[in-house]
Amino acid sequence: MQDARKQRIAGIAMLLLTAVLTMPAGIASAESIAKRTLPAESVSAGEFFTVSIDVSDYGPTGYVNETLPEGFLYLGSETIDPGQVSHFLDTNTVKFHLLGESSFTYNVRAPDTEGTYTFNGILIDINLKEYVVGGDTEIEVEEVEEEAEPTATRTLPEEPVSAGESFTIEIEAWHYGYFGNVVETLPEGFVYEDSTLSPESVEVEDNTVEFTLRGGHSFTYTVTAPDTEGTYTFRGILIDEDRNEYDIGGDTEIVVGEKGSEVTICAPNITTWNPVEATVENTVGESRTYNLSVNQIVDISWQINGTEVQTNESVTEAVFTKNAVIGTWNVSAIITNTTTGLSDMHTWIWSVTLTPVATSTLAVNITPTPTLLVTPSPTSKPSPRPTPTPTPTPALPGFERSSVFAALFTVAYLLLHSRIKCTKLQK
Repeated sequence: MQDARKQRIAGIAMLLLTAVLTMPAGIASAESIAKRTLPAESVSAGEFFTVSIDVSDYGPTGYVNETLPEGFLYLGSETIDPGQVSHFLDTNTVKFHLLGESSFTYNVRAPDTEGTYTFNGILIDINLKEYVVGGDTEIEVEEVEEEAEPTATRTLPEEPVSAGESFTIEIEAWHYGYFGNVVETLPEGFVYEDSTLSPESVEVEDNTVEFTLRGGHSFTYTVTAPDTEGTYTFRGILIDEDRNEYDIGGDTEIVVGEKGSEVTICAPNITTWNPVEATVENTVGESRTYNLSVNQIVDISWQINGTEVQTNESVTEAVFTKNAVIGTWNVSAIITNTTTGLSDMHTWIWSVTLTPVATSTLAVNITPTPTLLVTPSPTSKPSPRPTPTPTPTPALPGFERSSVFAALFTVAYLLLHSRIKCTKLQK
């Protein structure tokens, strides 16, 4: 019995010894400790992209050693202090000294040769124990098709913010070269707080904030809204490595409401328009110009009989010109504030004929004969006036009476709903 027990204990000991001997010496794999994230899609040859590293449980200090594939160029990090980074060119290894960070990013440039490339890395904790960096390891580099123009896009909160509230703005920038700058001009009263970039990459002077990019594609920054409610406009430019400037697209306006209460959102209003008449007339071949002004920055959709024929984006005034074609046309200008979604509308009825329309001026200026003012005698009998024969009006091509009424009902419906000048949003 004792011999059998000794044999079982010896067997368990051998299994444990085998497990220990088969473990990698000094390096453990734990994706929960260190994880790498590469772009989900393949990248173009020579393209810049960002690598993210998530780390935990390494103690008050530690290191991440990343060995880049051959041909990849380390550009720098926008989220970790440059003094915490060492780049060893002979092995293309980048050593990041961690001081409590739970994550960081770094930027690289892909090589000019297409193919599949592998990243390797280890995390070293405070006890000098090593862990393999898990997560993504391979990336595909494909042949570049054509050189793209530098672009940048701003994303603001979709909903209005309260006065004094802090909120986050996202910037995405592409194809600016090895390095670039984003220069944001904040609206009056807004205060810059911080960003996901390292403090060394940000310069603030009054309402201008300049962000230095080193290959990264996106970052966010936080600002505090002013105490005065209203609609405010952001502006900015992207400067590429050749110092060329490009306007930042995307969102530009944000609504700030009263602190701790409902936010009042007012619809845009058409303040002036020309022609001032609701109905205008032209003959075939003539040119007709319409214009209007608005009290807010809006997008304007010009429509004829419900079909869009021209758009103007982010404007406060616009002009639309059209050559006259025979028919009766419903010309509408629909204005929309893309930030609030509220709108307004103005409509003209445009009548175009083959020849100028006869006016009623002669009929108005005819002086009645004196006999009309004299009471006729019983024996006299006034001669009946001849009844003029009406001249038939030719049918207008492409525009039936029913479509006129349908268009007018549509316009009336839209105008009724656009006259809701202000709505309230509870913050």
